[in-house]
Amino acid sequence: MAFKINGYSGSVSNFSGPSDSYYTAKNRFNTILEQKLGVSSTDSQTSTGTTTTSATKATAAAIASDVTLKSGATAEEINEKLSGTALYGLGGAFADAEKKYGVNAWFLTGLAIQESGYGTSRIAADKNNLFGFQAYDASPYASAKQFSSEEEGIDYVAKYLSDQYLSESGKYYNGLSIADIGKRYATDQNWASAITQLLGNLVGA
Repeated sequence: MAFKINGYSGSVSNFSGPSDSYYTAKNRFNTILEQKLGVSSTDSQTSTGTTTTSATKATAAAIASDVTLKSGATAEEINEKLSGTALYGLGGAFADAEKKYGVNAWFLTGLAIQESGYGTSRIAADKNNLFGFQAYDASPYASAKQFSSEEEGIDYVAKYLSDQYLSESGKYYNGLSIADIGKRYATDQNWASAITQLLGNLVGA
């Protein structure tokens, strides 16, 4: 199922252009991207016509490889990406979870989108469970955990991920990447790639 994230555009007037030091720093940054992350420094054009910079791609790639990286995303920034969906208004909960438990807010947002269809799944609607938490394959609806609010669910799952998946002493620890988490979190073989793609949309738009 395809989803679309609405972006925004703006303009800057009376701007004479970057300084020489800007270009020096940019070139150095691009070199790091290419050598360390394998990201091309050339801007690419997406199928929708939106330009995605190497810095944007690197941010999404970096989060995918380590979901404990802090984004510093605000409630307003996250809500802007969720505008028009059933998840709109929960930006503060995702941002707060990052601050409290060290789990990247954009990853948590992407995870909620993937598991709940932007908050439209029956488990999300009836149980405030945006993550399919404890929705075991044999009885997904019956076994899924009930939360008193969506915010409580976000807080609970963020803490659980931090304690059990992202801590070396955790029961399900395999590493810090989305792929590492997916080894024990989901049975869907495409789970990690789907969330990584959502991350690119969320961070890149």
